[in-house]
Amino acid sequence: MRDSHRTDAERLLARAVEEEVRRSGGRTDGQVLMSRARGALDAMAQSAAEEYEAYTRALDETEAGRLTFGQRFAREG
Repeated sequence: MRDSHRTDAERLLARAVEEEVRRSGGRTDGQVLMSRARGALDAMAQSAAEEYEAYTRALDETEAGRLTFGQRFAREG
């Protein structure tokens, strides 16, 4: 998983764990829950590796075909 995507996923996990701890009134151990969530994230990433690779390849191809504003301006002007 790309670092930026992993960072986003970790941030969402942290928010979900914090919310669950808050809703449980502190009865839920946030550290244990976060550890389980990270393990589940890793398992999901492994099982979806082929689809994720296709997704990131499509992102890269789309980005490669895009011109920046400066490039478009230079081309047109």
